[in-house]
Amino acid sequence: MNITAKSPYISLSKVLLLIFFSFLLPPPVSAEDGLYERGIELVEQKNYEKALKAFELGAKTGDLNAMTALGIMYITGVGVIQNDIKGFKYVQDAANKSHPKAQYTLGAIYYLGAGVNIDFNKAFSWISLSADQGYSDAQHNLAQMYDAGEGVLKDSKKAYEYYLKAARNDNLDSQVKVAQMYQEGIGTKKNIEKSAYWLKKIEESKVKN
Repeated sequence: MNITAKSPYISLSKVLLLIFFSFLLPPPVSAEDGLYERGIELVEQKNYEKALKAFELGAKTGDLNAMTALGIMYITGVGVIQNDIKGFKYVQDAANKSHPKAQYTLGAIYYLGAGVNIDFNKAFSWISLSADQGYSDAQHNLAQMYDAGEGVLKDSKKAYEYYLKAARNDNLDSQVKVAQMYQEGIGTKKNIEKSAYWLKKIEESKVKN
């Protein structure tokens, strides 16, 4: 998910929903995770009201995935009356408990100004925490922030480092960037051989997806 790709035709709610769907993957199985998994199934069926109830029950058990999903549903007004304050609190609470998806989502909220003032510094801080836990979308977006100098000093070398981490975590957008950086010698030494390697990986990733 690329939160820095701004477009006048894409609403903030739609961007947050894309973030939401990007991490609707089955978590490790435990008793409390059943509610989150049920919520995922209901979202996929577009039965948002019942999904909301499942996530609410999951959040009450302390399921951080459910808390994050619930927060996004409130912020976007999907299956519930839109409420930025309530949604923000759910996401923030999960982020404060070191949940990488919640940290990334909170960073995206600050970056996009979804119910809060745009704050690139806070966005960078939260996305950094998520990236350092290995969350590939966060690694990619952190690289973009280094690339553009948003919330941090522009640093092509750091951008390359995080693009590479995300590329190794199968992030297709980062694989494209890494291939380009090796080809042009941006943030790293020019290396056509390594560029070719990543171009091949890109084709493999497209086949998988």
